[in-house]
Amino acid sequence: MKIKKQSIGFQFILWTLLVCIVPFVVGGLYIEKVIKKQVHENFEYYTYEILSKIHNKINDGAIKPAYEAISLLAMDDRTYEVSSIVGDRIIESSDMITPSMHHFFANYGSIFLNMMGVAIGTEQGGYFEYPSFFSEPGYDPRERIWYQEAINHKGVAYLTDPYYMQTTGELVISVARTVERDNKVVGVVVAGWCVEELEKEIEEFKIGANGYVVLLSQNNKIIVCPKHNEWLMKTPLEIGIPELIDLADDGKIHHVTIDGKKQLASVNRSPISGWKAIAIIDESELAERVSQIMTPIFITCIVMLFLILGSIFWITKKYVIEPISELIEGVTALSNGDLEFRVSLGRKNEFGILAAAFNKMAGKLKSNFKKIQQQNEMILWNTIRQKEIEKQIARLDRLNIIGEMAAGIAHEVRNPMTTVRGFLQMLAKKEHDSPHASFYSIMIEELDRANGIITEFLSLAKNKAVNLEYANLNQIIEAILPLIQADARISNKSIVLELSEIPELLIDEKEIRQVILNMVRNGLEAMNEKGEVRIRTYCEENAVVMAIADQGSGIKVEILENIGIPFQTTKENGTGLGLPVCYSIAARHNAKIMVETGSKGTEFFVKFKIGQDNL
Repeated sequence: MKIKKQSIGFQFILWTLLVCIVPFVVGGLYIEKVIKKQVHENFEYYTYEILSKIHNKINDGAIKPAYEAISLLAMDDRTYEVSSIVGDRIIESSDMITPSMHHFFANYGSIFLNMMGVAIGTEQGGYFEYPSFFSEPGYDPRERIWYQEAINHKGVAYLTDPYYMQTTGELVISVARTVERDNKVVGVVVAGWCVEELEKEIEEFKIGANGYVVLLSQNNKIIVCPKHNEWLMKTPLEIGIPELIDLADDGKIHHVTIDGKKQLASVNRSPISGWKAIAIIDESELAERVSQIMTPIFITCIVMLFLILGSIFWITKKYVIEPISELIEGVTALSNGDLEFRVSLGRKNEFGILAAAFNKMAGKLKSNFKKIQQQNEMILWNTIRQKEIEKQIARLDRLNIIGEMAAGIAHEVRNPMTTVRGFLQMLAKKEHDSPHASFYSIMIEELDRANGIITEFLSLAKNKAVNLEYANLNQIIEAILPLIQADARISNKSIVLELSEIPELLIDEKEIRQVILNMVRNGLEAMNEKGEVRIRTYCEENAVVMAIADQGSGIKVEILENIGIPFQTTKENGTGLGLPVCYSIAARHNAKIMVETGSKGTEFFVKFKIGQDNL
C-alpha cells in the first residue's frame, strides 16, 4: 500500500518522526553536557586526592623529619662544641676529628635515612661534612646558598631551592639552620637529599594514562618533572609556560597549552613546604573518557528510538492507515460504478462499524439500481425527456447514498480528529515557549484542512542512603580547610581552627562536609572584610561539639524564630535551602544544632552524641 504525500497517514508519520527525534537530539546533547561535567568533577577530585597524597608523602617522609633532625642538631650543645673544634679548618678526614664527634654526627645521620649527608659550616669559614669528608681548596661555606639563606632565616629551619652539588653534580635540596650561642650565630648545620628520590616517589602516582606531575619550589623553580627533565631548575616563565605560576590553588581544572597541545592542569600547594604540585593531563584523554561513557548510552537510545518508532508505525499502519485506505478504496469504487465492492468486516472497532455501514449502503445502492434498471426496461416507450429524468433521479440517488456513507465516515473520523486537535491546542498553550510550538500550529492547521475536506464532502448529503563510617571530625575539617580558606581569601576574610582531641564518630563524611561548607559560607557572607570565621571542636559531657562562629551583625529575631525552615532567606539570590539541608543532615546523624547570636556575631553548635550509632 502506497501512502500519498498529502494523506493524513503520511502527515501523521512525518510529525511522529519529528516529535520523537527532536527531543532525542536535545536530550542527547544535555546528557553529554552532564556527563562531561561529571567527568571533569571526578578528575578534579581525583587529582586533588593524588596531589594531597604526594604532599603528605614528601612532607611526612622527607621534609618534616629533615626539619626535626636539623632543628635538634642546631640546638644541641654538642653542635656548638663541634663548631668550636672545627673553627676555620676544612675537615678532610676522620683523623681530624675525635671519635665522639664522629659518633655524634653518625647518630643524627641515622635519624633521616634519605639524607645524603650532614654538614656544619662555621662563621670562621670552617667546614665539616659527614660522612663524605668533602674538601676543596678555597672552599668557603659562607658563600653557599644554604648558609646565606639560613643566616637570613635565623633561628628556624629553612628549606632551600634545589642546587647542584659540587662533589657529585647531583641535584639536591637542603634544610639548614643556624647554630647560635647567646643569641649569636656561630655556624650553620645543613642536611641535604637527592631530588631523584623525590622523582621516584612522585612517579608512583599515576595521573590518568599519560598525565604527569610537576613539582615547583616556593620560588617557582621546577624540582621534579618526570616527562621533561630539561625543565629542571627552571621557572615556568623560562620554559614559556608562565600560566603555571598564576594557576589558582583551588583544586579546579585549568586549561593550559604545553608543547602546542591543549592540557588540563590542577594545582595543590603544601602549607608546610610551600611547594606546588601540578597535575597535568591531555585534554583529549578526558574527552575520550566522555566518549566511552556516551557511546553505549547513545547506542541504547538509538535502539530504543527505533523500537518505539517501529511500534508506532506498525500500530498506525495496521489500525489507522489500512482501515482508512480500504474505506477510501470503497468510496472510489462506488463512485466508479462498482456496486459489487465490499469492505472487509474483520475489525471490531469504529472502523469495523464504518465498514459495515458502507457495505449496507453499497447493498442498498445496488438494490436501488436494480429497481431502476427494471423500471427502465418497462418504460422503454418513454420519450427522451423521461429518460433524462430517470438519469437525473439515478444520479441524485447515487449522490444521496454516497452522502449518507460520507456522513457515517465523517462522524467516525471527526471524533478522533477532534480529540487530537483538542490535545494539540492544550499542548500549544501549555508549551507556548517550547521550540516545537510552531509544530503544534502546523498540525492544527493540517487537521483543520482535513476537516474542511470532510465538510465539503458532507455537502452532498441531506443531513526522584546514608553511608555511615567511623571518622574523625577534625580530619574532615582539615581536609576541606584549603577549600574554605580559598573562599575566605576571595573576600579578604580568614578562617581560624581550634581543634581539640575528640573521639571518632559514626558519620557520613560527605554529608558532614556539606554541613561545614554551608555554615562556613553563611558565616563568610554575613561578615564584612577582614572578618574571621572560627571553627572549634571539643567534647562536652557525652557529646562531641563542632562550633562555627562568625563576626557578622547577628540574626534578626523574626528570622531566628523560623530558622531551618525551607525557602527562608535574606540573600538576594539565595534559595533558603542551605540551613534546612544542615538541619536535615543533623537529624539523620541524631545530632542537634543550636544557635547563639548577637550584635557581635553568630555561633552555630552541632552536637553529636558519643557512644551510639547516630541513627
